[in-house]
Amino acid sequence: MTRPFEAHFSPARSILLSLLAVGFVVAGLWMVGAFGEVPGGSRRLPDWAVPIMGWVAIVFFAPFAFLHLRRAFAGGLAVRIDQRGMLLTDYSKRLIAWEDIVAIRTENVMGNKILLFEVDDARAADFGAGKRMAAGTNRSMYGLGYSLTVNNTDRSHRELLQALEHFAPHRLLG
Repeated sequence: MTRPFEAHFSPARSILLSLLAVGFVVAGLWMVGAFGEVPGGSRRLPDWAVPIMGWVAIVFFAPFAFLHLRRAFAGGLAVRIDQRGMLLTDYSKRLIAWEDIVAIRTENVMGNKILLFEVDDARAADFGAGKRMAAGTNRSMYGLGYSLTVNNTDRSHRELLQALEHFAPHRLLG
């Protein structure tokens, strides 16, 4: 592999992810009573908690529906990996140099293959506030702060790993 690895947002996958998120929003609307009487709870979920869970679903999944719908029509580069580092457009418009990356590993979370990585603090300051806030949760669950998945792109996780094996410094792969 001499050419850089590039993964572009896939319109079809982005639309599917958007529809999935819309499904959760509709379920949330149903739980808050938008379509009639609010459904009752169960032994595990009391009646008062059903609307709360509905609002959580709406607030959490509605932004994902819009994000993936926007990506379906805008397309564009999602990930680029080459000898200089990784460009992850979800994180920053600037390349993350290999020197700024502290650790890389993969994790399989309920069948979803994820690339986990950690960067030095100076480089993390370039990431958006949401990504930096989520880093603490990622660290507590997986040991590394930042994650990448290529599920909504035209490339596979296997191809991503092959690019890392080719371009990443050996200190990160050991």
